Amino acid sequence: MRLATGGFWRGGTPEWITGIGTDTRSFRDGDAFLALRGPRFDGHRCALDVAAKASALIGDCAGAEHWRNIALPQLCVSDSLRALGDLAHAWRNKLVPGGVLAVSGSYGKTSVRTMLHQVFRALGRRVHATKGNLNNLIGVPLSLLDAPRDSELVIIECGISEQGEMARLAQIVAPDVVVLTGIAYAHGAGLGGLAAITREKARLLQALSGYGWCALGMGVRQRLLDAGVSLPRHAIVSETSDAVGWRLTANRLRLSWRAQMAELELPLPARHVAANMALVATVVLHWHLRQQISPPRLSQIAAALAAWQPPQGRMRVLEACGWSIIDDSYNANPASMQAALDTLAALSGYRVAILGDMAELGGEAHAWHAHLNLHDIDELILVGSHMRVLSTRHRNAHWFADVTAAAAFLADHRFPPESHILLKASRGVGLERLLPALTRQGVAGAV
Repeated sequence: MRLATGGFWRGGTPEWITGIGTDTRSFRDGDAFLALRGPRFDGHRCALDVAAKASALIGDCAGAEHWRNIALPQLCVSDSLRALGDLAHAWRNKLVPGGVLAVSGSYGKTSVRTMLHQVFRALGRRVHATKGNLNNLIGVPLSLLDAPRDSELVIIECGISEQGEMARLAQIVAPDVVVLTGIAYAHGAGLGGLAAITREKARLLQALSGYGWCALGMGVRQRLLDAGVSLPRHAIVSETSDAVGWRLTANRLRLSWRAQMAELELPLPARHVAANMALVATVVLHWHLRQQISPPRLSQIAAALAAWQPPQGRMRVLEACGWSIIDDSYNANPASMQAALDTLAALSGYRVAILGDMAELGGEAHAWHAHLNLHDIDELILVGSHMRVLSTRHRNAHWFADVTAAAAFLADHRFPPESHILLKASRGVGLERLLPALTRQGVAGAV
């Protein structure tokens, strides 16, 4: 640990360390407590809360002054966040060669990551993957450090919102495989225009080892070329014959690869979900081939994908009060918002879109909201200042400043039987708080 971080021990060295923990609320016996520092908190001041469980403490030299009376080995470093990444990278280098896969993109990365985890597990592989939303400069190192040494495959989701973050994540993860789901205008306030976003995402590709390879989702190759980014030597592109082909007819998805074909039923006629599934199937097949393992049948992959459940708040279908509610409230950018609207429009029946503001779009926010295509939507409920621009474009629109006002409206509002209701917004809007108002007695259950 000292060599990985460039720090020094005081108070001796620990006999053993079972892992690294940064949160006192979920701290495990035997872990070393690593104190992080932020604008409104200082983890160094919380070390006493876990001292009875910890095997050691790790923190910056200034913060470690609070630990003078704690009788534990203490590793002093110049920057504890940097040290966390360095420790994770050192552990990553002990993992199976060819087995570290990084997933990123402007949209779909969590769905693709969970699909990959689902399929590889169903095929009997020893796979570890990011949990929840641990995809940033804190979450990525913790996800890596939590990977068992004997994992055949470690799937790490990488998310960014500022320039420079991907370069550091790429350095920590040093991926053998990179999957880029799609590139679009997202987090523009922190990342810049589309070309800048593309170049930032591409830093993950540039970290590939000599034998590494990547799989690119629909449109990614062209985005990279437009931004002046050269493709890696070993790149599998969704639009080519190397990748699994797909066709979606209503809710029926047909996958094809070489001489094989397989079909599965989707809960929704969602083209972006279908494209993600084809990308996942492509990655699974080529991973086996490159590991010199006999690849599974396409039908096996399709069966595993059919059993996949979307994470909460990501195109998850709920049934209540005779309505079909599509909960896609976890996050939003212009590309994912339009994909969700197109999916809603493809359904038959009364279609309701409940939309909240898309965040972090910078000076382009008004234009991105105004240009959303509202085709075949019967009723529109809008939440937030940016969404107000759409209220004049639809004959049956209701606008509210915040979720509280929208919830009050929905408490007495009635939609026709068999309505389809979409909820979509950026996380900060809190659109999931409308679910109780929609379901009256609470959510009945996912399908």
